[in-house]
Amino acid sequence: MRVVMMTLAAVLTLAAIGRAEPLDLKQVAADAKWVVHVDVDAMRHSVVLEKAYQKCLEMHKEAAQHMDKLPGMIGMNPRKDLHGITVYGKDFDKRKGVLILHADVNQKLLKEKAEKAPDHKVTKSGDYELHSWTMKCRQETQTVTGAWFKPNVMVFGGSQDAVKAALDVLAGDASGITGRDSPLAGRNLPGAMFIARAAAVDPKTRCPVLKQAESFRVVLGENEGESFYRARLNMKSTEAVDQVKAITEGFRALVSLSKGMDAEALKLIGGLKVTSEGKTLNISWKAKANDVWAAIEKVAKKMGEHKWKGGPPMKHGDAQKGSCPIHGDANKGKPCPKADKPKAQKPALREDDF
Repeated sequence: MRVVMMTLAAVLTLAAIGRAEPLDLKQVAADAKWVVHVDVDAMRHSVVLEKAYQKCLEMHKEAAQHMDKLPGMIGMNPRKDLHGITVYGKDFDKRKGVLILHADVNQKLLKEKAEKAPDHKVTKSGDYELHSWTMKCRQETQTVTGAWFKPNVMVFGGSQDAVKAALDVLAGDASGITGRDSPLAGRNLPGAMFIARAAAVDPKTRCPVLKQAESFRVVLGENEGESFYRARLNMKSTEAVDQVKAITEGFRALVSLSKGMDAEALKLIGGLKVTSEGKTLNISWKAKANDVWAAIEKVAKKMGEHKWKGGPPMKHGDAQKGSCPIHGDANKGKPCPKADKPKAQKPALREDDF
């Protein structure tokens, strides 16, 4: 859904600190097969993301001005109004998934925008108003339904039935995930920014590793100045476990042997641990957040200094990064003016042409 993509894109513009919105499994249907959660408030506490945000503002002076225009466009300022995003589904058809958005929004503005959407209509469901409209997603036209559970909690889905069911879970009229019986259950690690859990794997997945997995869970975050990543995969066989372990260890060895690796970068790689027990594979990594940011800055600097030395020789008419065989350096850094192509000569008329 475009709503999902727009919201996730807005997450990258975080700056202010607000109240936390960790994953609340009671808001997720008990029969859900997968769940993804983004704790936007936790991201605001991240040393790495805060430094990245400030660096972005330094590099793009106009970014803050564009962000200031968002409240009038999407009804909220993502830098302080967006708190958490939860997406889950009962099957592998992403169009049937449910999105729960925790944000302080301008309800009046969003309702006005919804009313102007194609094929907009309002349906009553108990105390809730369900707004439905059509939107183009890639090459397909899809119906989207949205509703407010609370002024700061919105629910979106691909059908009215999906939204109604999600509202029932939020209201406690239908079962959410409680206790430890669900394969999606589990505690929230302090500082978790991104959580993904799946009780089963989509058979259509293109990921070679997930093709060999029966279920998985992943968490990425930062807590008390330390960045962390954890993943647990229940594989289909012990052979699959050994394969993934070999790939991970091979990656670590390759990075460690790479030219130009300094002690700080090697220390980051040293934080990667891989263990297994039967068909269960555990991957964990942790490092000081300041060290992570220092490594990111070094990589970004090297990429900025990288100059393309290969490629075909410059031809007349190409965008000028070097010398043009005809114009020399006269148009360096500018589009090279192309000479008018000679008009093709028409063949002489034959006697049988008419």
